[in-house]
Amino acid sequence: MNDIYKAPKSELKTSKYHSLIERLLKEQSMPLSIFAVLLGTLGTLVLLSFARGIIPLYVYVIPGFIAGILVKFMGRPVTASYRGIPGLLSGVIVSIWVSLGGISIYTFLLPLLNILCCLAVSRRRLNYEEEKALYKYRHGLVKL
Repeated sequence: MNDIYKAPKSELKTSKYHSLIERLLKEQSMPLSIFAVLLGTLGTLVLLSFARGIIPLYVYVIPGFIAGILVKFMGRPVTASYRGIPGLLSGVIVSIWVSLGGISIYTFLLPLLNILCCLAVSRRRLNYEEEKALYKYRHGLVKL
């Protein structure tokens, strides 16, 4: 008789990975990632514009690193799209900034390096259980 009044959630069998995957996916934030990219890339480029003298071109890869670090801690990305879109935005900002000084080969090379740096640095470190849960989710072994 008491079985009739039980909540449906009490009878569902969920694995330990469901709550872990849901928590990881809810922690991601695209608006915070975009804000972090704007803050990191534009802030670094503005600071570089105040530098006196000739700046080596490889210094213009620093905005991608700074933006990647900020995305990692503010946006907390887990999936590739939450890392890719901020990386592309960082590349577009650097491309516009460099093209203001005139179009050259660096207009195309520096944004690509910034995209790659932002993608590489913004990867979030997960523990073994979180990696295992994401692996199962990506390969369809766990459904939400």
